[in-house]
Amino acid sequence: MKRLTTIFILLSLALCVSAQTKMKLSLDDALVLARTQSLQSFLIKNNYLSSYWQHKNFKANYLPSLSLNSKLISYSNASQLRYNSLSQSDMFVRTQNLSSGLSLALVQNVALTGGTFFIESKLNRNQNFGGAGFTQFSSVPYRIGYRQDLFGYNQFKWERKIEPRKYEQAVKQYLNDVEQINSQGCYYFFGLAISGIDLEMIEYNYHNTDTLLQVAKKRFQLGTIQKEELLELELSLNNASIRMEESRIQFRKSKEAFISFFRIPNQSDVEIILPKVMDITLPVDKAVDLAMKRNADVLRQNISLLESESQLAQVKAKNRFQVNLNVSYGINKSDGAYDNSAGHAINGKIGNVYQPDFDKYEQVGLGISIPILDWGKRKGQFQIAKSQQEIMRIKVEQTINSFRQDLITKVLEFNLQYNKVQLAAKSDSLAMDGYELTSTRFKRGNIDVLKLTSSQISKDNAKLKYIQSLRQYWSDYYMMRKLTLYDFRTHKTLEEDFENLLNEYGR
Repeated sequence: MKRLTTIFILLSLALCVSAQTKMKLSLDDALVLARTQSLQSFLIKNNYLSSYWQHKNFKANYLPSLSLNSKLISYSNASQLRYNSLSQSDMFVRTQNLSSGLSLALVQNVALTGGTFFIESKLNRNQNFGGAGFTQFSSVPYRIGYRQDLFGYNQFKWERKIEPRKYEQAVKQYLNDVEQINSQGCYYFFGLAISGIDLEMIEYNYHNTDTLLQVAKKRFQLGTIQKEELLELELSLNNASIRMEESRIQFRKSKEAFISFFRIPNQSDVEIILPKVMDITLPVDKAVDLAMKRNADVLRQNISLLESESQLAQVKAKNRFQVNLNVSYGINKSDGAYDNSAGHAINGKIGNVYQPDFDKYEQVGLGISIPILDWGKRKGQFQIAKSQQEIMRIKVEQTINSFRQDLITKVLEFNLQYNKVQLAAKSDSLAMDGYELTSTRFKRGNIDVLKLTSSQISKDNAKLKYIQSLRQYWSDYYMMRKLTLYDFRTHKTLEEDFENLLNEYGR
């Protein structure tokens, strides 16, 4: 549905450009364009995709991984130190051999214990050259094992606590960034609206002042106004002409910024349709509760606290004695050797190393590391990590408390915006009626130029204040959506079709 809406808007723009007509664009239409084709929208989508693949990599760490490793070829022709059983001594012996190997390993990390379970199979070949050259084969059909630090830092345990929250934060950050794009879209939308209305007002004032000047010249000839009043109107016309040129330049700048942000054709002639305001009141408690649960910055603070706890646990584990366990069991067999009694070599065959009887392959390793004397180094490292964790806890608490108080203030301010807009609209209407009445009375000679100029200034200020109050209302509304990730207009949480996003960018 969103894609169809975007296509419709773009087609409308294209048709308007070709027909040289104005394209009417509402705030909702503009924000659809911003969310789908602005450069910022592509940036935040790729930021999310980066976090998505990081999360996929994290989950893959806890799935069985199968790997094939090989030593394709290794050739050696050198003197090497070997033990001679006949002379019972070590001596350098010239050897020449060609070896290769292949291994297949299945590995599974165990998050509960922090260890690694593995199953592997190996096959090696070694060819000896020389006068008594022969070929050997060696196999390990299977070997099952397990290794871990018994009292060490469990990295897997902390990753399973932190990484899912990081992905959740990435999802919320994407939604946060979408609302930031909406806020930016509001800025450029109302920027163009204010520039356009300002130009219209100045052009209106210019032509109206020119008309009043012609009336004033006739009244001056009749002697009903003074020379200084006529000069005042001429000065006002001259100033209006200068402001009109400046306003045209500002309007051009605003339009260029609008076109650049929304990435619409340069020839587009857009007519802004100002939105109406909604008479809604945001419940403070509900807004705070939503923000505490869904705000990306709050989640980021909680992740920082977890990471500091993880660092403290890591330092604490290093301060204890270390016990490393490595145990495995399997079978192996080799074929091919030099028969000293027969005086000749027997070449091995690859099929023989996979036939019974096999030899047992057993391995148990237990290593212990105990700190005895380190002059307080480990204790100091632990105290540093503990202090840093406490500092982080206090910072997070302060940040969240400040965020909560700031949010409450913003909610209360937004709840006042509707009345501000209504009052500003009424002031705009009254000021316009007052100016028209003052202009009529001036033409009749009932008031002077000073009152006319004052009424014109009041009219212009009231109009701009009304547009600015509209801008503030919608900027605050999308700020509240950003802080709470909740649409108070539809009473639904903000969500995104991430499956569609992943399919669009290629998963």
